[in-house]
Amino acid sequence: MALLRPRAIAVATGVPVLFAVLATGLAIAPAQPRASADEVTAAVAAPVVPIAPFAVTMADPRALHRAIPVVHRVRTHDPVAFITIDDGVHKDPAALAYVRRLRLPVTAFLSAWTIKDRAGYFTALTTWGSVQNHSATHASFADRKTDLAYEICYSQRALSRDFGTTPWMLRPPYGEGIHRFGTVMNAERCDIDQIVLWDATVHDGRVQFANGRLRPGSILLLHFTPDLARDLRAAVRAVRAAGLTPASLAEYLHAPSSAT
Repeated sequence: MALLRPRAIAVATGVPVLFAVLATGLAIAPAQPRASADEVTAAVAAPVVPIAPFAVTMADPRALHRAIPVVHRVRTHDPVAFITIDDGVHKDPAALAYVRRLRLPVTAFLSAWTIKDRAGYFTALTTWGSVQNHSATHASFADRKTDLAYEICYSQRALSRDFGTTPWMLRPPYGEGIHRFGTVMNAERCDIDQIVLWDATVHDGRVQFANGRLRPGSILLLHFTPDLARDLRAAVRAVRAAGLTPASLAEYLHAPSSAT
């Protein structure tokens, strides 16, 4: 709720302060929109959907300086696909060995609370890829109780400290809340340049596609589970069967100049 100051109204209009107070109570900002069903639907293929800044009104004097792209699939004609892994709870040594053997470029979207003293594992796993932001505690960004500043900006600081580079990609947990004002505002404020979703998933060794198949630029979603090595093998098989090659997402969604 945004309230105008009574004294300012009285001075500007000559209205007595009592009437100004009553008028002030009517100046209520419209409720922030809730996440729609579309925002929580996973694996919807769309190349790039910019998030437009919210309209600015007297009751809501908030503005964004730029739109942040939401990427489900990278726009490219190169025969490449991107393997991304979320969360970080399980740290499977067999998965690390597989990544090292193939020199596999993977992008780890990490929740800061899962890292603790195991940053070395993720550093090794992302030797040919990068570490990016997946929130602090894995709370849904669509939940009105979620502290979006903490989830996004604390993770930026923690990941920068542990890995020496500032993430520039954000994947909201569950793919939810991407259009909320707080998500976009805090992403912009804390140096996020891309919001990255996916168009294929890999779980229990099975690959599922949003549009029936992998395409150039497809982004595959995996998780740090005890079976990550099996899922990685399934992902690589699917990518190769589609005539594609695993590539580093960081090379296609470049870091902004401010990332260090």
